[in-house]
Amino acid sequence: MSTGTGSELAPMALDSASMTELQQALERVESGRGVIVRLADLMGGAVGQAARLGMRGLGLAPAFQTRLQSVAETAITRAFDVAVLGMRPTEDARAEPGAMAQWRDPAVRAAVAVSGAVGGFTGLPGLVGDVGFTTMTIMREIARIAREQGEDLSTADARTACLEVFALRAFPFAARDPESELGYFSARAMLRGRPVVMLISEVAAHYGLGLSRKLAVQMMPVAGALCGASLNAAFLAHYRAVAQAHFTIRRLEREFGPEVRRTAQDLRTHVAGQAETSQL
Repeated sequence: MSTGTGSELAPMALDSASMTELQQALERVESGRGVIVRLADLMGGAVGQAARLGMRGLGLAPAFQTRLQSVAETAITRAFDVAVLGMRPTEDARAEPGAMAQWRDPAVRAAVAVSGAVGGFTGLPGLVGDVGFTTMTIMREIARIAREQGEDLSTADARTACLEVFALRAFPFAARDPESELGYFSARAMLRGRPVVMLISEVAAHYGLGLSRKLAVQMMPVAGALCGASLNAAFLAHYRAVAQAHFTIRRLEREFGPEVRRTAQDLRTHVAGQAETSQL
């Protein structure tokens, strides 16, 4: 991809295949962001309904919110400690037999959906087990994707990168806000070098907020089990998408260095330019 005028792209150090991979990774996170936005709308409406049913204070009570954050922090800590157990440190992305991949993905989706349904059916007593199992499953999937993208899971850097997936904000690929930095890379810079215990605390704070809304939804009569299953499946899909993008970009960075970030910025500007042109 090369050009030099208008909204066209200047020549880049990345080859054509790598450029395509980078663009797909950026678009994957943008797509995942859309899933989370729709999920937030769903949860917001359900929480409003829960409030009308007399549960207004459930997710807002400070003591309850603190308890949920503690549950989230425990689940994330345990997942971080054991998610890579039994995995080979590295594995080529093409090494896994196709048959195994075909049954694994539906099985994982079904498992987290069942966990969410059980948690939704049982309400508060089932929350801890649901959160622990789902968080572990998501972290395991993140580690598997990392390994497929050439990460050595025996290193602290690779394992911390798995945890970063929970902390990274979804960023707007199309740069609709001209004053915003390329959020993904900025977030990584802020997280770099932060102790694991601080990363876990950062993740748990946001996770706990989501759990309070999730619990309010799941305590609604009848709808709880269905909402719990749907929410778990959506979270799994989102974190898989972010992990795939994150570790694809890290692999490209190992190959091309800082050119990856510069290329990503140019891609974002290019897309924004095309969007402005189409509106004229």
